Amino acid sequence: MTAGSPALPPRHGLEERLRSLTLARGITVWSLLRVIAALAATLIIFAILLQLLGSDFGTAFNAVIDSAFGNSFNIGQTLMTASLLIATGLAAAIPFRAQLWNVGGEGQMWFGAFCTIGIALNLPKGLAPGLSVAILVIASMVAGAVWGLVPGILKATINANEVITSLMMTFIAIELGNWAIDGIWPQGASNETMSVPANTLMPNIWSGTLVTWGLPLALIAAIVAWAVMSRTKLGFEIRAVGLNPQTARMNGMSVGKVAIVTFALGGAFAGLAGSIFILGINGALPAGFPLNNFGLQSPRCTPANAPRHRATLFSATTRSASSTTGRRPITAC
Repeated sequence: MTAGSPALPPRHGLEERLRSLTLARGITVWSLLRVIAALAATLIIFAILLQLLGSDFGTAFNAVIDSAFGNSFNIGQTLMTASLLIATGLAAAIPFRAQLWNVGGEGQMWFGAFCTIGIALNLPKGLAPGLSVAILVIASMVAGAVWGLVPGILKATINANEVITSLMMTFIAIELGNWAIDGIWPQGASNETMSVPANTLMPNIWSGTLVTWGLPLALIAAIVAWAVMSRTKLGFEIRAVGLNPQTARMNGMSVGKVAIVTFALGGAFAGLAGSIFILGINGALPAGFPLNNFGLQSPRCTPANAPRHRATLFSATTRSASSTTGRRPITAC
């Protein structure tokens, strides 16, 4: 402050003090308190509703916690479900940074699973397990990206509504999956496809649970998504288009290219979820797969205010924990 300049008034008030306490970049104590208050309000409303229905809140809450984290096996179930929600959450988060809605993560995941099954059943039997898994994971991501390209290209060329086109692609992918179950690779004994060979399955990384390499792959995907969005020119263009497409266009950025690339990236992450489910969880594509709605839950794992990838990790994990109760258990490969 220079001599003679007016003194700045002291900052008073709890809100100003909380705003000044920064825990991490973009996170303040005040924002954390708002989240905690929202969670507390949710629990209070939930408790009131249970009381009105004649149920005990404590019993219900303990059942949720026990089914999600009660033992190592349940924790493994929660983590593997979270791995699918992380991957499909990224499929929604990346296009959303460009203000585009990818609600077709379910279809992109289905098509990734469809291609994973088809390629796995036709790979050479003597192929090394690690190489087999790598080939199938890459193939599923490419398949998901191809499926995501369709709404992206339609948005870029004729400005088609991406919500409608990505959702329509989901129904086509589900029908392809049902065709695989009933017609192309039926198992016969149960209503699912043939099981993939043992050398194509992801290895278990936590004994006594069903946790496989699918979980680290989902975490790596989140790191890659963060690096692309925060440390590359492409990520800057995606964020710029999301903030103001007109200004981005005036600065030489292609809004159409961003639409195509974001949907392809999102589709690749959803395709990864399909390979994790087949190779790291179930070993086959079951008819009840759509009942879990992992892809349709993905927008809920993306914070609407600013879809950060660390927030997607947290949201996917908490949603996995809350949805474990009453859900059909994940089966072993």
